Amino acid sequence: MRKVNGFDFQGWLNLKLNGGGINLKNRIISRALPLMVIVSLLFSLVPVNTLASNISIVFDGRTVASDVPPVIQRGTTMVPMRVIFEVLGADVEWDSSTQTITAKKAANTIRLTLGSRTATVNGRTVSLAEPANLINNRTMVPIRFVSEALGARVEWVAATSTVRIASTDASRLRSPVSSEIRLTTGGATFPFPLYSRLFAEYRKVTRPTVTIDYAGVGSGAGIRGLIGRTFDFAGSDAVMSEQQIREAGGEVLHIPTVMGAVAIVYNIPDLNRRLRLTEETLAGIYLGEITRWNDPRIASENPGVTLPDLHITVVRRSDGSGTTAIFTDYLSSISKKWKDTVGMGTSVRWPGTTVGGPGNAGVAAQVAQISGAIGYVELSTAILNRLNFAEIRNSSGRFIAPSESTTIAAAAGFGGNVPKDLRMSLVNTPGANGYPIVGLTWLLVRRDQTNENIAKVTVDFLRWAVLERNLESFTADLFYAPLPQNMLDIVRDQLKSINVNGNPIWK
Repeated sequence: MRKVNGFDFQGWLNLKLNGGGINLKNRIISRALPLMVIVSLLFSLVPVNTLASNISIVFDGRTVASDVPPVIQRGTTMVPMRVIFEVLGADVEWDSSTQTITAKKAANTIRLTLGSRTATVNGRTVSLAEPANLINNRTMVPIRFVSEALGARVEWVAATSTVRIASTDASRLRSPVSSEIRLTTGGATFPFPLYSRLFAEYRKVTRPTVTIDYAGVGSGAGIRGLIGRTFDFAGSDAVMSEQQIREAGGEVLHIPTVMGAVAIVYNIPDLNRRLRLTEETLAGIYLGEITRWNDPRIASENPGVTLPDLHITVVRRSDGSGTTAIFTDYLSSISKKWKDTVGMGTSVRWPGTTVGGPGNAGVAAQVAQISGAIGYVELSTAILNRLNFAEIRNSSGRFIAPSESTTIAAAAGFGGNVPKDLRMSLVNTPGANGYPIVGLTWLLVRRDQTNENIAKVTVDFLRWAVLERNLESFTADLFYAPLPQNMLDIVRDQLKSINVNGNPIWK
């Protein structure tokens, strides 16, 4: 019998509950006790997993997308294995015979076995608060353990129910190959400012060092370099034709990296506001039907603007160009005459008298030098060269200027009808806020590779840049738009199909 400071507390309670002067409150308690015991037993049989849809996971400032929410298991946040390992850039192997997960990232290797409260980190055994487990048919792992074991920092922000993961210099390191290697690539100038920064940054985080050289020679030359095996992979703003793919000797994956807008730039002295152009007027200029800036059709679209009696000089690309492919795809979509007489492609026979410039930079330079010139360049080139660019009327009848947000709106207007090979056009999509001259830019990669080290670097770079979304820290600065999630899901499948002698690189 339990006593407290000499007082027989248990005996007093038994006396009260057995009728010895019991009051109404004690009667209620005595009748409720059996029910409380039953409820407690029932709750003890319920799994201690709580779906935590209100918890956000943020990695280096961006929210991590997951198809299922985290699970709180006895106070430990558990997340799908694929989600967290992919975010952290680790390679994962699953041994079904031992139910063991092995993850590798640069110098770090961790192993977890389903149901085991111990794991190994670089061969050292450590204890786990909660083991990896199958929950709702998904392999779930403890997010803090995995992140910290791979070198990242983890913080729980209670005020916003956020797991905040921050990479470190150590966790950013990657080792796709065992010795230094250099890849030769080239192609589209449209994404050249982005690729220059991406390849330089990737070199910094690889040990041994991986160098990727990229020559901005135009999409046409990039495709020829891939076919002739001059380039290990190539950049293009235009899809390869079936004939070109046959010439390449096997399936070529079109892996998109970003979306971008083609700006219509012009040089009209003393014009103090942004020009507006309808699709018909723009086609008329490039068809050679509108030759002076004070043409009534241009004037009617720009009321209150004094336009000079100045000859329009049409500037176009002199090389095979994906930017040209996007622009002529747009003109073909809005002008039957253009489609029937000129068509679309990386190179076309331009109507009338035109001036050529190599690359986006060459077109920008010509427009800047020639009074009355008009040309087409990717948006970052227009902004970096401080060129004026027009608002173009879209399919909803609104005049829209090119920007990151209006590029994203253009892709959203396309909807969920994304082809599995991602060889698609984004010009003139429906949507009130979408800019009408938008395109994807792709890296062209052979699915069936012959050099294992080149294949490993190619897959790892694209995982790092696109799927792990490291390129997104540069896209806004360079006025590109990131891919939507439905495209990223297809990119994952593309990368997993890259193989050497039938053996996939990314398992």
